This record gives sequence, structure tokens and C-alpha cells, in this order.
Amino acid sequence: MEEKTPIQPPPQGLIIDLVTPLTETGNLDMDSLRRLLAHVSPYAAGMMVGSPEVGEGLHLGLEVRLELARGALDAAPAGLPVFIGITAGSTEATFELARKLAELAAGSQRPICWLDAPLWHHSNRGLPLTYAVLAAETGRPAVLLNAPGLVGRLGQHLKHKNIRTAVLKKLAEEREIAGLIYQGEMARLLNYCRAAAGRREFVIYEGDEVRFLTRPGALGVASAGAQVFPQVWAAVSRACIHPEAQEAGGADRLALWEASQGLVRLAEVYRRQPAGLIKAGLVELGMIASAATASGGDIPAARLEEFIRAVRELASKVE
Repeated sequence: MEEKTPIQPPPQGLIIDLVTPLTETGNLDMDSLRRLLAHVSPYAAGMMVGSPEVGEGLHLGLEVRLELARGALDAAPAGLPVFIGITAGSTEATFELARKLAELAAGSQRPICWLDAPLWHHSNRGLPLTYAVLAAETGRPAVLLNAPGLVGRLGQHLKHKNIRTAVLKKLAEEREIAGLIYQGEMARLLNYCRAAAGRREFVIYEGDEVRFLTRPGALGVASAGAQVFPQVWAAVSRACIHPEAQEAGGADRLALWEASQGLVRLAEVYRRQPAGLIKAGLVELGMIASAATASGGDIPAARLEEFIRAVRELASKVE
């Protein structure tokens, strides 16, 4: 059993969901990873690596996932919280990966949380106990991902695609669960917020970037697009989370609004194929060497052209 480290409240603000830079042969591109981390770290409140979708964690081999975690922990600034994806094909495989990662991170004082989409490999039943066991075995808390779109790809008609509100309430009471990244309908999000209201340090992050930009209200956002334009995303997210701190009127306010509209346009394109399109954007900006993905799948030429055009347009406005 890994020795427990003190559980710190998760950060509020901009949590950047990193792609996994790969070579054309499917290996981790460590140079690109370091370059990408240097590019985004100054603007992030926290970092996600190896997430199920954007980080392609479900498509990466075990050794690549371990190498990715090791590289991120080595290259990211010492105090930056890192959420490491552990979701695998079964609960047993998820636990095994978490144990190996715990060994890798043994002794580190950096704030580290496991990032897990529980309904990919587990039912709602028994989730609080499952994470109590995980924390006892690995000494690290978890941030959960409610991702009905991801779970829906399993094609199991009787499987719940969302964490049940009553289950979320029990999860939020457990110190081993640090927070939740929420994707899904707005009504359920409001129910979740009420269910978790009894624990002030439990943070619910908005996982829908377009909703965060157009209907701000959350204390944090998990953003994949922020790695393309981290400085812009940092400024806009601060304004969304702390509108009372913004000066009224003026050219700066208008520029911020225009920037947020550019981010919305980008997000509406890449949300359909986030890993591949964001990698293409990062290649365009010279941040990574290759747009190769582990998950495969061709990007329609028209969609890629639309995304690159939007990247260039926003880049010309913020330079």
C-alpha cells in the first residue's frame, strides 16, 4: 500500500486537458511533450495528462501511459497540480495502472490526483467504496469525469451514462474524491451542485467549453482548446470565474469578448474530434512535431481546413 500524502483541495480555475504527442510510429514524443508543457504551464491552474478522450488514454499502451506520466511529472513546474488519467477497460486494469503510477510518483510532494471516468469500467453501484479502496491502495485522491458521450460509445443500452445524483452525493462526502469534471445536460449539473453543496472543498469543473464560455458560473473549467491558445484562455477564464474583478467598459473588455467568441468558434469545430484537430492546430503553431493519433480515424478535409482557418484567424488577432 502506498503511503498516503496529505489530500489538498483541488485547484480552481483553468485545468488544461493535454493531448499526448506521438511520433508517426506511435511512441511518445518526449521533446514535443516538454515543449507543450512549457507553452501551457504558466497559464494553468492544473494539468490533465492521459485523459480518456483528448489525452487518448484508452488507446495508449501501458508503457506509453507510464512514460507520459513520468515525463509530465518531470517537466511540469513543481507546484502545478497534475491529474493523471487511469481509466482502462476494466476496474481491475484501472486499479493496476493506478498502482504502477503510484509507484512511479512515490515520494513526490506534487499535488497529484487520479483522473477517472468511472462508468466506462464500473456501474454506479458501489462507487464510493471502490474509490475508498483505490485511495487506500495508492495514497492519492481522484477527480472523476462524468462523460455520457464517452460512456455511450460502449453501446450497452442498459448502462447508465451518468453518475446518479444520489451516488454523486455520497462520493462528494468522501475525502478521497477531490472533485468532478462534468459533461452533460445543464439540469443534471445543477442537481450535482446541490448534491455536493455540503462539502465546500469539492470542486465541480465545467467540462463543456462552449457552455463555460457562453454561460459562465463554474469555479473551474477543463479545457482542451486552452493548449492551443493558453494565454487567451487564461484571460477569458479569469473573467468568466471572477467577473467582479473586471473593469467595466473599455477596449480591453471588448477585446476579451471578441477573443472569447473566437474560442467558441474553435471549440465548436474541434469538439467532434478533439485529439486529432487540436494536434493539427499545435503542429500549425509549431508546438508539437506530428498530429499522429493513437485512436486513429480520418479527419474530413473540410473540417480540418475549417479548424486551421479558425486557428490562424484567432492567432492573427492575439499576436
